[in-house]
Amino acid sequence: MDFREMLYITTVADCRSITAAARKLYISQPSLSHIVSKVEQDVGVKLFDRGTSPLTITYAGEKYVETARKILLMSDNLRKELIDAGLGEKGRIVFGMPTERAGYMLPAVIPEFKKQYPGIELHVIEAKSDELLQALLRDDISFFVIPRSHGELPAGLKAESIYRERLLLVAEKSLIQDDMFLETEQATDRMPLSAAKCCLNLNALKDLPFIMLKKGHAIRKKTDLVLRQYGIEPKIMIELSSCISAVQLASAGLGAAIVPQRAIDALGGMERFSCYDFSVTPESWSVNAVYKEDMYLGRAERCLIDLMKQKFNREASSAVPER
Repeated sequence: MDFREMLYITTVADCRSITAAARKLYISQPSLSHIVSKVEQDVGVKLFDRGTSPLTITYAGEKYVETARKILLMSDNLRKELIDAGLGEKGRIVFGMPTERAGYMLPAVIPEFKKQYPGIELHVIEAKSDELLQALLRDDISFFVIPRSHGELPAGLKAESIYRERLLLVAEKSLIQDDMFLETEQATDRMPLSAAKCCLNLNALKDLPFIMLKKGHAIRKKTDLVLRQYGIEPKIMIELSSCISAVQLASAGLGAAIVPQRAIDALGGMERFSCYDFSVTPESWSVNAVYKEDMYLGRAERCLIDLMKQKFNREASSAVPER
């Protein structure tokens, strides 16, 4: 067995198809099929049941893939350590982000990163949060950036906080009535009296249509959780893949949307929209870099994460209170 064979077998296991795996690996289907047969002959057991569609991995195949992933990870860690030993002058970072978050965060950090590591190539995988998690578990990426806490992750993963991000409800003013706001006397020392005028009582919004992100997005998970806490079964007007689109539809009076502040900032800022807190203590979540606990982060990868912390911690410190 060699590293190439391990990579090919794990890719077939991920794709559950030799044809699809061959496309991903940029080799011919007959060549990959021959390699799989050769590995099976070498180890003396069948790794896949090719009589099913999609292809089924056997128990022996599961054990092979489990060990192969560990070996490939160790090999990748060694490669990064050797690159670091050579001052990290050349290399490639493969990491993940949801598409809109990449457009929001990366322009703020890539120019400085390229000054420090001009020879490092950045390759960004853009996908939904759930898809990025699976990519990390397959070792397709070194880390990804999402608002998901350690408690929401499988064992063996680490969530390193980059910054806290405020969450807001956006709705056109005509949908919001005076009796939907929290009463001023409900304000506490955690919230100035003036802020109570902008804090909605979600119970009063239960009959409004909601604009939601599709399942698999982090903000959809958060919105579902918040509404369940208030016993609200939302009337979903439409499901989208874009927080920015959700803000635009909400501002057009089509419903209410709970979104991260970065989606509002991308469209010109809070002064352009009717934005409301929906909790006495303004809601926020931690945007984290997520990676395997046994993953070695090279100097360049560490630099990229630290630059995100420096840039966005400064911006968030005045907007989001610590909780």
